[in-house]
Amino acid sequence: MNFLRQVAYNVLFIGIFLLAWPYFTYRLRKRGHLWGDFSERLGFYSGDLRRKLHGGCDLWIHAVSVGEVALASVLLRQMRETRPELRVVLSTTTQTGQRVAKKLEDERTTVIYNPTDFLWGVVSAFDTIKPKMLILVESEIWPNYLWSAKRRGIPVCLLNARLSPRTEARYRQLRWFCRPVLQLVDLVFAQHPSDIERLVAAGFASEAIFPIGSLKYEVADLPENNGTSIEEWWPRIGWTAENLVLLGGSTHAGEEAILARIYRTLREEFPRLRLVLAPRHAERGGAVRELCEEMGLATVLRTDLGTPAAPEASDGKPVEVLVLNTTGELRAAYRKAQIVFIGKSLRAKGGQNFIEAARVGVPVLVGPNMQNFAHLAVEFLSRGGLVQVLDEFELAQRLRELAGSAERRTELGRRAEHIFSSNLGAGRASARIISRYLEVESASGAARN
Repeated sequence: MNFLRQVAYNVLFIGIFLLAWPYFTYRLRKRGHLWGDFSERLGFYSGDLRRKLHGGCDLWIHAVSVGEVALASVLLRQMRETRPELRVVLSTTTQTGQRVAKKLEDERTTVIYNPTDFLWGVVSAFDTIKPKMLILVESEIWPNYLWSAKRRGIPVCLLNARLSPRTEARYRQLRWFCRPVLQLVDLVFAQHPSDIERLVAAGFASEAIFPIGSLKYEVADLPENNGTSIEEWWPRIGWTAENLVLLGGSTHAGEEAILARIYRTLREEFPRLRLVLAPRHAERGGAVRELCEEMGLATVLRTDLGTPAAPEASDGKPVEVLVLNTTGELRAAYRKAQIVFIGKSLRAKGGQNFIEAARVGVPVLVGPNMQNFAHLAVEFLSRGGLVQVLDEFELAQRLRELAGSAERRTELGRRAEHIFSSNLGAGRASARIISRYLEVESASGAARN
């Protein structure tokens, strides 16, 4: 039955891939990396890479993009505190993930692209990498990876396991196929105890699940390294310590207009109030500035602050609104804010990560749509470290309350920072369990020999 399952999967996968081939070719050619990307994605590796990996590695960490690479970096950081000699292969799917991963590359860390889940490509990857353990980040379950690992006796770990309601429903619908595959995962690091029942129902083995917390806290706690320091350009805005800064972080279309309307009303009552808008997609910065200027707000882009000259908005007025149209600077900007609203929660579904703001002890508000961060939101709400609003009207009310009460802002920020600090430790726990598992596997292998 297992053999037939594998044959059926591979035939179906090849068929779907062939249908999608023109689209993938177009995307890769457009980026100018057709063969450079695709060779490793098909399991073809250079002689230099094969020679570098001749002796194999301890861990093969399979990530997708920037977020998963950040989680992987936390694990590497913790494991190398006790095992500095650890040899690691870190693979990514996206080019943005690859660029970030390359910053971690050294003589002990090799960065490659993930092979597509063709049987021959995955077999070639395993033959080249020869890992002692395969680590999949969050939700990357690919059958040929698991089957290939098991044929070689290589344990598999699912790091910071994430199971969306949609994926859970799909696993249940295809339980006859998915359950035998998911049972091949040896270690599942759940983000919350309430995830255990859902993971088991999806098909994972109950004895493999360890609820150790979310690595996202550790990611938020990593040292900041974004090139130009915010202290170099922030003073150029012309705002002082007396100003009260409201920051809209990772906003989506429609949310900037809401914050601008609220700001325009509140500035009459709080003349020292200023607004920072950080759209989730930095390329929308120009459109956001135009929106604010049409509403009569003196606005400047972050990219216009590149010179020491004191900035002015296009109409010559002192700056009221800053549009953060860059990537990698939002985390530092949270330190300059006194109130933060997190986007994709009022006019879009899913929400965005708010714990980077909580980390610096600033009061955080979100809208009703926090599906992608449900566990985090519930914990912060239950412990009084987050404010959730239903609509624009309630958001305006809560912002007015916070703008008028330094004591309330301080209390909310203190609670948020305390909740953040109390949730650190998942990275160390993950590293400890993986290290112990590798030791036991090594001892067992030596005994068998």
